[in-house]
Amino acid sequence: MPHTDKPEEPKQQIDKFREAAQKLRGDQSDAAFESAVEKIAHAPKLTNEEIKELVRRNRDQNKS
Repeated sequence: MPHTDKPEEPKQQIDKFREAAQKLRGDQSDAAFESAVEKIAHAPKLTNEEIKELVRRNRDQNKS
């Protein structure tokens, strides 16, 4: 790799997501990626109490 005095531009968040998806060998099409991001972006936010209840339920299920 040749040395240059110009520092690399920081990667944008979307590029980091794409790299992570490629490493996981997921569907690499842009449409599939955008669909997954949209699902995540529009997911409802849980309150702290809802998170605690979810953890309790998962813990109880794993004990059974």
